[in-house]
Amino acid sequence: MFDDLVFRLRSLFRRNVVEAELEEELRTHFDREVEKYLRAGLSPAESKRRARLAIGGLEQVKEDCRDARGVSFFETLLQDVRFALRMLRKNPGFTAVAVLTLALGIGANTAIFSVVDTVLLRPLPFRDPDRLVKVIFSYPGLGLRNISFSIPELEDLRSRAKVFDEVSVVWAASVNLTGSRVPQRLELLAVSPNYFTMLGATPQLGRLFDSQDFALGFAPAAVISDGLWRRAFGTDPNVLGRSLQLDNDPYIIVGVLPPGFRHPGKTIAADVEIWATAGFSADPFAKPARNARQMPGAIGRLKAGLGQGEAQARLTSLSEALRNEFPNDYPPVGKWSIEIQSLQESLVGGVRSTLLVLLGAVILIILVASVNIANLLLARASTRYREMAVRSALGASRMRLVRQTLTESVILALIAGLAGVLTARAVLRIILQFVPSNIPRLHEVSVNWSVLGFALLISVLTGLLFGLAPAIQSAKADLVAAFREGTCRAGHSVKVSRLRGVLIVSELALAMVLMVGAGLLLRTFWGLLQQNPGFNPSGVVAASLWLPAPNDPKADTYAKSEQLTPFFREVLRRLRAIPGVELAAFTTSLPATGDLTFNVALNIEDRAVDSSQDLKADLISVTPDYFRVIQSSLVRGRFFAENDEKGQQDVAIIDESTARRYWPGRDPIGRRLKTGRAAAAPWLTVVGVVGDIKHDGLDKDGVPHLYVAAYQRASKILNVVTRTSLPAASLESQIRSAIQSVDPGLPVFNVRSMPEIIGDSLATRRFSAELVAAFAVLALALTSVGIYGLLAYLCGQRSREIGIRMALGAQPGDILRMILKQGAQLAGGGILAGLLFAAVTAPLISALLYGVRPLDPIVFLAVPLVLLAVSLLASYIPARRAMRVDPMIALRHE
Repeated sequence: MFDDLVFRLRSLFRRNVVEAELEEELRTHFDREVEKYLRAGLSPAESKRRARLAIGGLEQVKEDCRDARGVSFFETLLQDVRFALRMLRKNPGFTAVAVLTLALGIGANTAIFSVVDTVLLRPLPFRDPDRLVKVIFSYPGLGLRNISFSIPELEDLRSRAKVFDEVSVVWAASVNLTGSRVPQRLELLAVSPNYFTMLGATPQLGRLFDSQDFALGFAPAAVISDGLWRRAFGTDPNVLGRSLQLDNDPYIIVGVLPPGFRHPGKTIAADVEIWATAGFSADPFAKPARNARQMPGAIGRLKAGLGQGEAQARLTSLSEALRNEFPNDYPPVGKWSIEIQSLQESLVGGVRSTLLVLLGAVILIILVASVNIANLLLARASTRYREMAVRSALGASRMRLVRQTLTESVILALIAGLAGVLTARAVLRIILQFVPSNIPRLHEVSVNWSVLGFALLISVLTGLLFGLAPAIQSAKADLVAAFREGTCRAGHSVKVSRLRGVLIVSELALAMVLMVGAGLLLRTFWGLLQQNPGFNPSGVVAASLWLPAPNDPKADTYAKSEQLTPFFREVLRRLRAIPGVELAAFTTSLPATGDLTFNVALNIEDRAVDSSQDLKADLISVTPDYFRVIQSSLVRGRFFAENDEKGQQDVAIIDESTARRYWPGRDPIGRRLKTGRAAAAPWLTVVGVVGDIKHDGLDKDGVPHLYVAAYQRASKILNVVTRTSLPAASLESQIRSAIQSVDPGLPVFNVRSMPEIIGDSLATRRFSAELVAAFAVLALALTSVGIYGLLAYLCGQRSREIGIRMALGAQPGDILRMILKQGAQLAGGGILAGLLFAAVTAPLISALLYGVRPLDPIVFLAVPLVLLAVSLLASYIPARRAMRVDPMIALRHE
């Protein structure tokens, strides 16, 4: 009967019949197909659906005839698109599942790519950003990098290096805004007058710094951010000329920056809100001298046409010349050097690995989704073999059929891409709420044209990826033979089953790689949470404050330790008087944060200094009760005492890492050391050794720390720590009142519990681990759906075989074992392939691991077991259905 249909269609085509006759011939066959299914006991609706699939779709058959009569390529493509849209509309269930699956994958890819594009790929929003560099001074011989520099060294960069068009100092500081109802802490950046012209910035209001603002010390002009303008001045256009009291010094606002301007560098805690300019050569700065290194950082613009390699070579020559010219200022052991680093790299280098791992994870997600849809399309293609038979008989070429199937896949992917972009906007808002603040340029992240282009590209590639296998399989099939076999078995072949099995194995392998990565990151994060920080964070509440540093040293009420010590003692007395507070202390650096620790070179008495020694430590100033507040262990010696103050012997406490490194096998108690190489620096006597405290972060081991008595060597950068039974929220107002009752002009900020501080220090690791884990769960869900879909399809195709088996005496348990065995074989192949891929790719994320090997045996054992269990569960559902097949119904249906 089907051969007769093909013959008649070809005959009509040769006679160039009108389309109405062709349609009438096909409708006649359609009616016969409906009658056949009705006689088989199917409902009228199901009979019509199967009949439509059997004859292949009247519209596309007519379009194939037009194509064979010489229709242009573009008209044919338009026909393919129209037909693809009709086919998707006729199968709403399939279309909804496919679009939803792909939209999740494309949306996740688009959201993560928008972050990667902004942070890693997009140039900095400044003039000629590729010429902007960070200048780094180091003592590599002493292991000291990114040290401070002096005014003469800055002048050498400007006049002798012949490398830069412009160089500017950048000095981040915290200032106290006074004169308002409530004192506020603001982030200030002290810069050279040419800072804004070097970056090519323009003001929103007023002007920026220029040569008229040159001053040896600080100039009275200030530029404020758009955020401060809106928050503190309500976007008042008359803000220019207003006065600000910063650390009790008056500044005049001369300009407001546009909303998008951000300092291209790391600052202390938040975005810069005020810019001030200085010459750094008069009060409050030290008198210029080559060894008076007080400026912490600099950025510069390279000369046009000068590459970084050549510029670095010139700076290396300059540093060698300066070491030879001023040997007393540059000890040979230090090997003082000048380096440059791309300003963009200095910003994003620390987060590159995290973002690339996230991008790799979402790429794996879209691959898993694509394989899943490819399997669905293969199952769907098996029901369209008669359509392909009719079209092939009418003269449609194999390439024509492949193109039609690929067009349907790409249209499906583009629809999913549109949904994915909408999904990406929602996903991006969620992700940005959890992205750690140390990732730069987050304010610039958006779904822009480059991101939309990426979404379009990934949609097209995805459509081609998941549509290629079904397209080739459909075009290669023996369609006339398939007609003779009947509708239910037309698409079933060993080759199709094998291809679908290969796709499922690939899907399992991809999910395996993603799950192993998530397992390693989660193991790292969990291990860090279990780390012994060297102190007891429970019951500790901390707060931060910065003491003012006015430009006139004579007006500085906290200039010397003798002035600071009474302030410390009075504040601590009032804090201890708060009900629920047991102990209180000051420290310059909070544990686990790595903030505000100053790396200093050490000069140890009776120790010959040579180039092989790495004598350095992080310097932290604390008051006597600090170690008792955080409950750190005393290994030997004593803690600081109240009488360790100015005028008494300068003392120090070291940790065990310092003792092991610099006094191996010896007792360091009573030994003396200096910070720095200056002959006038006082000797410090070691009076105690404490257990290692992870001040620099839970993932930093063996960092030497040197603790000095705050009553002898004070700092204006301070943190209060209290041991209390009260939560931070209820204690905040009382801590603020106790401090401001001593000095009303001091803002108090960042009142947090120590567990919160530790949690914040792990924010980047938590973010990457949780996000990759979420992607792994999504991949696992997609994989389980894929296994279920494949086995359900195979069970349907093998219903006659199962019916015969059961009629011959097979028990339901035998059928269950048969299906589960097939699922286990697929899972085993995917898991084995995934293990091999994971073993190769796991070392790529080693930079994000701590305390966990890339080939961690626990992860590589647990993940396969989880994946196998989920695979067997997904196999069990179709297996239970197969167990319930009625042999008589199955055989009568066939």
